[in-house]
Amino acid sequence: MTDVIIVGGGLAGLLTGAELKRRGRDVVVLEASDRPGGVAQTISEDGYLLEPAAGSVLLPTPELTPILDAAGVRVVEALAGSKRRYVYLRDRLIEVPDSPAVLFSPLIPWKGKIRAAREPWVRTEPTSDDESILDYLNRRFGTDMGRVAATLMAHGVFAGDPARLSMRGAFPRIVAWEDNAGSLIGGGIAAMRNRPKDKPRVRKTVHVAPGGMAGLADDLARYLGDALHTGHPVRSVTHTEGGWSVDDEFTAGSVILALAPHQATPLLPHDLADLVGRGTTAPVAVVGLGGRMADIPLPIGFGALIGPDTDLHTLGILFESQYAAGRAPAGHHLAKGIYGGAADPDIMGLSDEELVALMIEETSRVIGIPIQPTWTRVVRQVPGIPQYDVGHVGWMQDIDERLATYPGLHLAGWGYRGIGLSGLGIEAVALADTILNNR
Repeated sequence: MTDVIIVGGGLAGLLTGAELKRRGRDVVVLEASDRPGGVAQTISEDGYLLEPAAGSVLLPTPELTPILDAAGVRVVEALAGSKRRYVYLRDRLIEVPDSPAVLFSPLIPWKGKIRAAREPWVRTEPTSDDESILDYLNRRFGTDMGRVAATLMAHGVFAGDPARLSMRGAFPRIVAWEDNAGSLIGGGIAAMRNRPKDKPRVRKTVHVAPGGMAGLADDLARYLGDALHTGHPVRSVTHTEGGWSVDDEFTAGSVILALAPHQATPLLPHDLADLVGRGTTAPVAVVGLGGRMADIPLPIGFGALIGPDTDLHTLGILFESQYAAGRAPAGHHLAKGIYGGAADPDIMGLSDEELVALMIEETSRVIGIPIQPTWTRVVRQVPGIPQYDVGHVGWMQDIDERLATYPGLHLAGWGYRGIGLSGLGIEAVALADTILNNR
């Protein structure tokens, strides 16, 4: 008998388990594979370190930072070049300032800049209760700024289609600014002004784990110690009079399925499984190119997102070795491209060799110099990245209502309330709060 059983030793399960342990709860984490981390399986080969999934995180945050600190997870601030970001648009690479000065960048024409600057005074009704990212940003900033911003947000986070992704589901904090103040700019300013005086603004910066995300997962696993059981696939989760039983071996008052929706459905009650099974994902391919600096002369910066109206297939190219030390051997560079997703599903039909050739061609176009890599790697993520399409908010509300009929049963992971490590930290804290308040 333990307090909480977590099924799934990916980053969601590890972070939630670490947060519960930090608060003094007895926890058991069960992972089917032989090593923790889920999709965070860093590839270390020939001196290159390639992340098949997310490779960085913005810190500090009030939720994630205490978990990492308590677990002794080592993260370091990224190189200074991480502050430089680019967009490839209209056949040119444009550096985008991380400030209101973005309105003066050549991303959009002056007519679009003037319309976007009027956002605080625009009073328009939503086209629906759950608008797409594209509809929402067009409504708030006009079509010039809206199309560019929607494409970059959808591609950069979800590898998704901006006309299908839900703005409220994917970026709820931004929508809350309009809900509270009538405009995004006004809501953002109000949020800054309403910050408690004893909590000065802390600027988040890009951080990386020196051993990659797999190393971060290993640090969390060490903190959990004997509470983590790898090589332990779960076959049944049963509601009992005293709580929950897992494989008739472990019992607890609460159980958390920290799994992708398609992995959780076989373990859920039928009515809940039917609902959770509606979650959607989109496969992606990650392409890594490495070589001498002279042969892959990457610009200093974090990377480049690809704007609308280009004939490129890549959704974004990250300049891995320019923002994170140790991602390539001395004197070498590493670039990472993202392909596929809901934005371009047909590209997944290409072979690995064709994807590598395409990445070489498109990276050469983006940076304006032909490249000649000597190291290549393709990783296909299937089923891929969750898609918070229009209807996601209502889907989550239905799931929460159904979960309420099964006290002590919880869901966690990227399929539900947030993509990225920071989102998992927020979820871990919220779950711990719920479990401790209901004990």
